[in-house]
Amino acid sequence: MAIFLASTKSISRGSGQSAVASASYRAGEKLADERYGKTHDYSKRSGVMSADIILPSALADAGVTIDRSDLWNKAESAEKRKDARVAREWLVNLPHELSEQDRKDIAHRFAQELADRYDTIADCAIHRPTQREIDRGADPRNFHAHIMFTTRKAVIGNNNEIVLTDKADIELSDTKRRQLGFEIERVNEELQEIRQLWEQIANEKLAEHKHDLIDCRSYADQGKDIEPQLKMGSVATKLERDAYEKAKKEALDNEQEFTGIAPVTIRGEINAMIAERNSLVLEASNRIERENSERINRTQRIVDENTDRARNTESIIDRVSRKLGESTDRIRGTKSIIERTQRVGDANADSVRDAKSANNWAAERCEKLPKTIDEIAKKHERVLSIGEWAATRCEKLPGLIDGFNKRDRKTSSKIDGNTTRIREEAKPAPSPFDNEYERAFHERKRQIDQKTRDAARYASEAEQNTRRIKADTLDKKKVLAYRLLMRNHDSKRLRKGRNDQSEHYPEKFDYRQIAILNEFAHSLGIHTIEKEHLEKHELVVDMLSLEVMQNNLAAINILVDNQKERSHHQTVTADFYDFIAKVDKQRAEQVQQYQTRLGRNDTSRVTATIMTAQPYLVALTKYANNSEKTDENRALAEQHINRTIRLTAKQYEIAYKGLDTLMNHDSVQKHVRELGDSLGRFTTDYAEKFSDGDLININDGLRVLSQKLEIASPTNRFSPSPF
Repeated sequence: MAIFLASTKSISRGSGQSAVASASYRAGEKLADERYGKTHDYSKRSGVMSADIILPSALADAGVTIDRSDLWNKAESAEKRKDARVAREWLVNLPHELSEQDRKDIAHRFAQELADRYDTIADCAIHRPTQREIDRGADPRNFHAHIMFTTRKAVIGNNNEIVLTDKADIELSDTKRRQLGFEIERVNEELQEIRQLWEQIANEKLAEHKHDLIDCRSYADQGKDIEPQLKMGSVATKLERDAYEKAKKEALDNEQEFTGIAPVTIRGEINAMIAERNSLVLEASNRIERENSERINRTQRIVDENTDRARNTESIIDRVSRKLGESTDRIRGTKSIIERTQRVGDANADSVRDAKSANNWAAERCEKLPKTIDEIAKKHERVLSIGEWAATRCEKLPGLIDGFNKRDRKTSSKIDGNTTRIREEAKPAPSPFDNEYERAFHERKRQIDQKTRDAARYASEAEQNTRRIKADTLDKKKVLAYRLLMRNHDSKRLRKGRNDQSEHYPEKFDYRQIAILNEFAHSLGIHTIEKEHLEKHELVVDMLSLEVMQNNLAAINILVDNQKERSHHQTVTADFYDFIAKVDKQRAEQVQQYQTRLGRNDTSRVTATIMTAQPYLVALTKYANNSEKTDENRALAEQHINRTIRLTAKQYEIAYKGLDTLMNHDSVQKHVRELGDSLGRFTTDYAEKFSDGDLININDGLRVLSQKLEIASPTNRFSPSPF
């Protein structure tokens, strides 16, 4: 596993050091030192993998070059003080997991970043442990880079040569940096940023090859119980190496096996004890980590199984819902068939009534037929009697009698025709109950009866499906009721005060979800998880009616699948949290600007924060009123507005009460003026959102000035007035 090392030190004449000698040793070259008239020759030094001069990008693009000897002799000649810093060195550990080229790439990239940032020239030498050092106990994985930087900025002179001018920003004192208005006033803070830069560059390459990452934070900041070792220093290191060599030589002379020696210096002994202690701690930590990993894996398997069960339950509910829909459609179809059958039955009844009416008419005509025939016979007899009377009275008129006879024959013929026609008309109408009609009627009746039985069967199946759905829904409601009752149990929620995170316990309700569930439970009158509430579990199930669940979908979604709800919430509200991060950063920058003007103390910091509340709330209000944003994000903005108002009211109290900590009258007046101006704007714009507690907090602070806020008018609700 790679370790983090990024330390810096100055190469100073006051410590008897020379930039030329240091560069010669690190690069493994022979260099002439013009200032001291010496030649430093380390060309036979082993372990140097590469040594390169790295110019700022502006100089490299201009095509200028400089060799190592000229560079560091110029650095020496540019300094006049006898205790001057002639160079700065950064020592970084190169991860042994990377290839030689990758190690060189990240070292050069780090050197190039600093050269461009400070306009200095870097001399990067990459070392590896020699075989001799390994034999003396050195770690064979100890690849590292010595990167020397000039302390002065490099520019191009008149003769197109490099000239070292003013001191680089990193070399200036804290006082000088404050005078020049640097954003980072302390050098130590900037050095920490450079350490973070090395962490970032190295981790990008390590992540690319899927290796463990390094961390620039201390072991304490990382939460690791590892004690750092003491720095040995050159003297203690030399004593340890000499003792090692001597013991090894004696073992060889005596033909004994050499297994190493105990430390001979106090620092060496302390570091050995620290190493042993850290080894034990690391072993215990690894064991605990393995156990936690196994526990997490088991938990994840359980979560996956529960998730699968939940998905299966949802699938069953979906299938039952579809069945219910199909049954409902069948019931509707059955009702339609019954209605059509009823209409056909009504039509058949009308036909029967019409047939009966025709039969009655025919029977009535048949009853009248004999009477009609008798009347016709009587008329015929009358005609015959008239004929006879005419024949006796008019014997002389045979022609007339013949005429009467002819007329009589015609009449008889006509009567016979009428009688035949009447008898034909008097035949009864076909009966609707003859064999063919009866068969058709009974077939139609059979079909209607079959459809009626099918409709009854479909209705029965639908009723059974409905009962089954109700049973499944009841079981699901029981689960939801149990989760609601047990929501605040330690096994179901993240525990406050223990730094629990949803990433570590995804199956538990997070703090936001608990707040929603508590509000839902309180609306139902459920405030605790005491035994009597668990005993009334069925009562809680009855409370979860369809209307209640529809009106509290946010809580129900959490109870059904809190992980899915959390993921949905994070996706939906990502825009708001990106927005709030941006405005929080802008507000922090404004607070720094105001605090620079007011002073460097707690009261000034709180006052500066109050002064930024107005534009901060304006940005939040604009976001909350943006109709293009989702309802969830707008609701979050409103909640943030209310929290900011609560916090600002409390800050007014703190700021006013902190006025007595200021050292002079002018500073007090400046703070009072800024607080008064901001309070006027704050109360004018947001008075309608004030709670009684907000007004109490502000008035508690104004007591310092013997003032208080009172309701003044509908347009300006609050105004300061003397007590």
